[in-house]
Amino acid sequence: MKNPINVLLIEDDRNTIEAYSFILDQIKVSHPDYEMNLITASCCKSAAAIIENRSTNNNTTIDIAMVDMRLPPTDDGLINSGEDLGIILRKKFPLIKIIIITGYKETLVLSSVLQSVKPCSVLLKGDIDRKILHEAIIKVLNNKKFYSSSVLNMIHKKISSNINIDSHNKLILYELWKGSKTKDLVKKIPLSLGAIEKRKRNMRLQFNASGKDDNELIKIILDKGFQ
Repeated sequence: MKNPINVLLIEDDRNTIEAYSFILDQIKVSHPDYEMNLITASCCKSAAAIIENRSTNNNTTIDIAMVDMRLPPTDDGLINSGEDLGIILRKKFPLIKIIIITGYKETLVLSSVLQSVKPCSVLLKGDIDRKILHEAIIKVLNNKKFYSSSVLNMIHKKISSNINIDSHNKLILYELWKGSKTKDLVKKIPLSLGAIEKRKRNMRLQFNASGKDDNELIKIILDKGFQ
């Protein structure tokens, strides 16, 4: 008897969708006990609609989600990335196995995604080929973690660093890295604007970042690595 697996692929590039679909078809051949049922979404809006529909229908679920980090946001700007969708998926489907696919190489992004989404697998786009993606899917189906080689290097850099940054400062840096304005951070971080500014000043002193350029501060910290 075949085991039906509902796979949600959230990706805005048509060629990539076709390539990943081909790999899922290969899994059907190599593992005939799995019946891979593919659902696709190309932006945050369509993905959110699918997630909501399936979470409110008792007869449907999502077993695996393959989520690209960089996606067109919803019209209201409330869902802006694969990370945002990953958080929603984790809340709606607690047992879901999430594979995050990213082109970002920054430890700030990795740290945020690992904490907020708790994915079973994280793959850097530059590492992905048919073999890697096939292995990642089989691993998560068997309740195992899988990270591509570049992601493992980023994790090692993060762990081996002797630079410790608390959770609020990490969130400040991550939001600034994404392009958020300091004045808008109070909407996303439970701190006053004055407290955020003070934390930024202290980090500049700690890491010898001259001037008030947020990009310079972020670059220095990323170059050094952090925990």
